[in-house]
Amino acid sequence: MIRYEQDGKVGRLYLQRSSHANAFTSEMLERVAELMESAKNEADIIAIHAVGEDFSVGRDRGEPKVAGGPYDTFKKISRVNAAFSDFPGIIISAVKGRIYGFGLGIAMRSDVAIAADSSRFKLDEVSLGFPPMFLMEVILDHLPAKRALDLIISSREFGADEALEMGLISRTARAPALENEVDEFVKLLASRNSNVLKSCKAYLKTIIEIPTSARPNYALVEQVQFTSEDH
Repeated sequence: MIRYEQDGKVGRLYLQRSSHANAFTSEMLERVAELMESAKNEADIIAIHAVGEDFSVGRDRGEPKVAGGPYDTFKKISRVNAAFSDFPGIIISAVKGRIYGFGLGIAMRSDVAIAADSSRFKLDEVSLGFPPMFLMEVILDHLPAKRALDLIISSREFGADEALEMGLISRTARAPALENEVDEFVKLLASRNSNVLKSCKAYLKTIIEIPTSARPNYALVEQVQFTSEDH
């Protein structure tokens, strides 16, 4: 249900449960976590693709209860989220069709999300009877609180144009051209200095937590340090 291929420093992770709109089972969560953890030291770029019409409708709500109860399931989700956060390279999601719940969480945790212009987005957890704590953990990195709460408590579906305007995705592509656009972007990044890419990602992640008044000095120190070490 999850396939991974690597060519040089570029890894491609495929969601392959199209018969269930790529809804995530516990087994799939474990496999994604394992692959992302291994790729941390082997790949500079990870592209996430979906087989079938939909990226993912989230977790499989019809899956039999696991022996360890909710804690074991949620622990698997936390492991996936941590693996995404710890990956130092660039993660790209190729979004299409429906992208709901946990699937949207993957796009939010990706560094770049390129979506087909026909994609449909939804945070459907509240409509299913529970608060999406793991998504709320990361959504404020993208949206103001009032905008985020509207999407969460309404569980309304919205399109790619609104997702782009809000900042949930990086850009849109015509649906037939999505995979080609993602491939071209991967090739572009693969041609660049991987240390520079990783430094840009790490710097943005850090600078947002630093007070505005302290950012110029931090930028000076980091720029000098990178230049001294890498050139």
